Amino acid sequence: MARRKKPENETDQQIHERKMFEAISNFSDRSEKTSWNRKMDNMVKLLAKMRPIEEQILALQHRKMPIFDDVQALREVMVAECIHPYQHLVFKEDHVLCKFCNRNIRAPEGARD
Repeated sequence: MARRKKPENETDQQIHERKMFEAISNFSDRSEKTSWNRKMDNMVKLLAKMRPIEEQILALQHRKMPIFDDVQALREVMVAECIHPYQHLVFKEDHVLCKFCNRNIRAPEGARD
């Protein structure tokens, strides 16, 4: 197969690497290389098609961030003022865990066995 042009001022190490790379890259025959290059061209075209979609996704994520920040701020307030709703309580061995605020809660005096 085609040999690469020998660069000027090439060191012995670089000569060794270049010859090794040439031997490896020339192992495949011409038809295999042509086929592979066609596949690479197809991949580049597909990636180019995907780029506008990715830009739309980024734009949507950018629009989502202020809403997400508002949700996060509201959740922080709700955690601080948590009333430990029934549907968020989980019974553990010696206490109850609120899954919303992640606090361990002892049972009130009147509710203990």
